[in-house]
Amino acid sequence: MTPEIQSLLKEADEHMQRSISHYEELFGKVRAGKATPALIEHLKVDYYGAPTPLKHVATFSVQDTRTLLVQPFEPQFAKAIEKAIAEANLGLSVAIDGKAVRVSFPALTEEQRKKLVKQLKDLAEEGRVAIRNIRRDSLEGLRKLTKNGIAEDMVRKGQEELQKLTDKYVAEVDRLASVKEQELLTV
Repeated sequence: MTPEIQSLLKEADEHMQRSISHYEELFGKVRAGKATPALIEHLKVDYYGAPTPLKHVATFSVQDTRTLLVQPFEPQFAKAIEKAIAEANLGLSVAIDGKAVRVSFPALTEEQRKKLVKQLKDLAEEGRVAIRNIRRDSLEGLRKLTKNGIAEDMVRKGQEELQKLTDKYVAEVDRLASVKEQELLTV
């Protein structure tokens, strides 16, 4: 394979890997009925007048399957953290417990679980489409290489490799979604 084709495939691989990381993060934010920092760590807290992600101003510890303890680095921000979590309207119970904030995750109803599974499937489809869009853009790049004088059989091999990459990353999106779906459906 020519260096141009290898470079194009490497770039496509990197884009697809970033896409997988993005969707893995999004799947983590889907509430599964058990305590997880991923659901709230991105929330913004008023920190000396600047909206700052919660993960930059506090540490998290899972107390049990339904309780998360948020320990602010500076105890005076417990009230601001409580307010940010309550205003996010995630259906969580929030209470200040000394210098920390205790977040309780109520059990999900069957209806909520089904709704979350549907949301998860939509996210997974979005992830598959993102991977295919990267493939489409890379195929366009390969076609341009043919016009620039690179042998068609080399370009065809590049296309085959690109398809293998695409299949690999689409399967990874499906695997991540399946794991999260099992987590959602486990009571």
